[in-house]
Amino acid sequence: MWFPLFRNTDAMPPIDPDDEFDLIVVGSGNGACGFLGECLKHVPEDYRVLVLEEGDNFFFTSDVTHQNGWSKSYANGSAFTLHNAVTPSGKSVLSGRARTLGGGGSINYTMIHESSDWLVKQAGYDVDYWNECKEELNASLDRPDPLAAGYQTPFADFIAENAQQVGYAPPNKDDMIQNIPSLSESKSQSKRLYFFPTQFDRFGSRTNSGVSLVKWQKIKYRWNTKVVGLEMGKKSDSTGIACNGVQTINKQGVDVTYKVKKDTGRVLLCGGSQSPRILLNTKELAGNEKIGQRVNDHVCMPLAVYFVDKDKASVVGATDNYESLFADMVIDGKRDKGEAKTVVNIDFFSGDVLRLVYLISSLYLCYLPFNGFKRLMGRYPIIFKYLSNTIRMVLTAIISIIVVLGRFVPFLPRSIKVTTALIKFNASKEGYYERVGDKIILRFFEDDRDYDIAEEAINKNLAFLESNGVKPPFFIRYLFQFLTKIPYKRGRQVKRYVRNFAQKTLLSEQHLAGGCILGDVVDKGLEDSAKTGQVFGTSNLHVADLSIVPLPRVSTQMTAYLMGHHVAKQLYSTKKNN
Repeated sequence: MWFPLFRNTDAMPPIDPDDEFDLIVVGSGNGACGFLGECLKHVPEDYRVLVLEEGDNFFFTSDVTHQNGWSKSYANGSAFTLHNAVTPSGKSVLSGRARTLGGGGSINYTMIHESSDWLVKQAGYDVDYWNECKEELNASLDRPDPLAAGYQTPFADFIAENAQQVGYAPPNKDDMIQNIPSLSESKSQSKRLYFFPTQFDRFGSRTNSGVSLVKWQKIKYRWNTKVVGLEMGKKSDSTGIACNGVQTINKQGVDVTYKVKKDTGRVLLCGGSQSPRILLNTKELAGNEKIGQRVNDHVCMPLAVYFVDKDKASVVGATDNYESLFADMVIDGKRDKGEAKTVVNIDFFSGDVLRLVYLISSLYLCYLPFNGFKRLMGRYPIIFKYLSNTIRMVLTAIISIIVVLGRFVPFLPRSIKVTTALIKFNASKEGYYERVGDKIILRFFEDDRDYDIAEEAINKNLAFLESNGVKPPFFIRYLFQFLTKIPYKRGRQVKRYVRNFAQKTLLSEQHLAGGCILGDVVDKGLEDSAKTGQVFGTSNLHVADLSIVPLPRVSTQMTAYLMGHHVAKQLYSTKKNN
């Protein structure tokens, strides 16, 4: 039998131009997977669903996003792209989004839910309801127990032990539902560790992810298909406006409009950061001044790189590249909207520097000295792609030479294994979308409180982070600090780094929230479950992704999954009004 040497990744099953769908889903990320996973359980077999994705087909990109290392995706322009994000004063913010069927959950995995108390404040209902949603969603994800003996890698256990030595409370089974943790609201413990399950087994093979929530064989989908507009019109009973179709342009430049069934069809926006922009570009809806408001992302600050101690180097492997644990601390203080505390999250990364170089060459572009050039990267993402690849190749060449020479020169290493971390926290002031164009305003460090949070978090954790490894030799450390200002000592170095970061660097977690807030732009569905997530002023246009809530304090991905699940649960499985 003959097998083709190459497959055509752009080939898709044909769709008749006259086809009409019961549901068209714009985007295929975390929110879409959460929505479809629940929706498809409750609809008849002949229910017609179409999913439109701007990026690649997940099943063709899984080699990139999993087997070859999730961090490589950040250097792949087809799977990840930058926003045109700046501060009000025009400073560039390195902020982006995943573009692949399955969304960011197909790239990395940060499995921790926001607290159910927080969800009640943002979306209504009660704690029991949100715990039930988490139980349903988490059961579908079917993750193993991260607290089981031997689940964490030896080096992750080492980091956890060091954290507990400086006052972090150990992971608590009571904070978990179906093996996935939720942020604790405990007032007695301001520092906590959370272990979370990954998508991989102990051999590094992907076993389950958000993509696994969906029975893809039951739907039609189009990838490399960008949504350029919504086709709006009057309902047949003249009681409001309806979305009749979705206007797209594919990779070949062909315009296609996909239609929903008249009076019964729905259009669902699950494009994450793109959902507010789609609404703003729809003239029938742009009159709502709250569209595109209350937008935020986590401030993301890389910290010092340490060499793994020789005694530990042998146990550090590829599965340590993203350690499956968080260290969270609560910092007191008043905020603009009445919140008294800020949650600071620490992520950990370890491994051979040749594997981590993909992450370094992409995220460390925020340290480029020229703001105007960084703004060009936001406007023309291809610059980001080629520059990160160039830096990666240069770093790889330098490191490879050092490793080769290490076989002959006694004081040079034969392999370089490092450990590092970053802190994340919510910017104190929320941003917004400019109503015309593609610019997003993020108000990072517009409030002095952001400086205080960053300095306190770094100063209080620097000794703990150093206990996970050893400082590099002086000349390497000097060069690293010269380029990045990242501190190795508390006090003056920390203050200098935070000031430099706020003025010249600015990196986000790459997962925007807000812009289509429940109660402001879309209906909470508290009086009529059939209107949950429905855009005000429309009869069949809904949103079910991270844009319908403000920025959560922890994993944006799990909140996005949960919002999708929640909207689908209310639309398709709730039998009466709430």
